[in-house]
Amino acid sequence: MTSRAQRGFGLIEGLVTISVLAILAAVAIPSFQQMIVNGRTRTIAESFRAGADLARTEAMRRNMPVSFAAVSSDTGCSASTTGKSWVVFLGSTCDDNATVVQRFVAGGSEAGVTVSATRSTLTFNGIGMTTGGNTATVTFSNNLPESQRRRLQLNVSAGGQTRLCDPGVTTSGDPRAC
Repeated sequence: MTSRAQRGFGLIEGLVTISVLAILAAVAIPSFQQMIVNGRTRTIAESFRAGADLARTEAMRRNMPVSFAAVSSDTGCSASTTGKSWVVFLGSTCDDNATVVQRFVAGGSEAGVTVSATRSTLTFNGIGMTTGGNTATVTFSNNLPESQRRRLQLNVSAGGQTRLCDPGVTTSGDPRAC
């Protein structure tokens, strides 16, 4: 008699494998969700910084006032201190007749992200400084529990420099601190 070698998995082996995979997925999924929402917060914050830098650069290149505004709609130019999209436009009046240089529409990338700004519009003059010596702070956060939440803050100085920092970092000398 010849013996045949068994091939494949048995029922018990398959169930054990599926159970182990289910436990690993249950542990990993919350971490992935936290990473995705915190990544969205960072993306929106970086886009705002890029927009403010673009407005300053365009003002110096054109030697004329150029403004950066947070907006709440995908079209038009209605400024908002809680808008998740932004627009860079010529001049200092944010209305539907403004000449738009560039627009960022958050689309679906802003899910769970909150934005709060001290000013809805910031205008840069021909030498790259904010008009009237105005400064601005934009705070970015998300809807995760406090212990998992990522906060970022964009500071725009009167000289036009932008700095993205983490208000939760309080260690002296840490470059991430505000």
